[in-house]
Amino acid sequence: MKTVSRSSKLVVSAAAALLVLALGAGAALAVTSAEQTRETYVAQVEPICKQNTKANEQILAGVRKKIKNGQLSVAAGQFAKASSAFGKAVKQIKAVPQPAADTAKLAKWTGYLEGETKLLGEIGKALKAGNKSRAQTLSIKLTHNGNLANNAVLGFDFEYCLIDSSRFS
Repeated sequence: MKTVSRSSKLVVSAAAALLVLALGAGAALAVTSAEQTRETYVAQVEPICKQNTKANEQILAGVRKKIKNGQLSVAAGQFAKASSAFGKAVKQIKAVPQPAADTAKLAKWTGYLEGETKLLGEIGKALKAGNKSRAQTLSIKLTHNGNLANNAVLGFDFEYCLIDSSRFS
C-alpha cells in the first residue's frame, strides 16, 4: 500500500510540476524579434503560463486521491487532458517572438516544454493500462525534465512559466 501512495505522490508531483509550467491561452503582443527584449518576452509569455497553470490546477484536482483509490482510468483521463492543454500552451509560447540574444536558450526551453507535454501524455497512457510502476518512472523523468527546463531560463524572472510542483500540493 505504501508503494501505491508513493507512486501516486510522484505522479501527481511530476504532473503538477509540468502543469505549473502551465501555459494557457493568451494573446501575444505585436513585437518583432528585433525589438523584443527579455522583459517584453516575459511580459507576453507569463499570462499564457498563468492561464494554463490555473486551468491545469482544475484539470488535475483530486488526481492523487484517485490514483490512491485505484481509479486509474479516471486519473489517466485527467493526465491526457492536462497534456493536451499544456501542448496548446506550448504552441502559443512558441508563437511569441523571441529576443534575438535569447533564441538558443528559448529553443532549448521550449524543447523541454514539448518533452513535458509528451511525458504527461505517457503518464496518462501508463495509468490507463494500470501500470503504476511505469507511471512512477515517467513522473520521475517529468520532474527531471522540468528542472532542466527551469535551468534553461534562469535569469528570465519567470513566475508561472517555471515548473513548480508545490503549486499543486
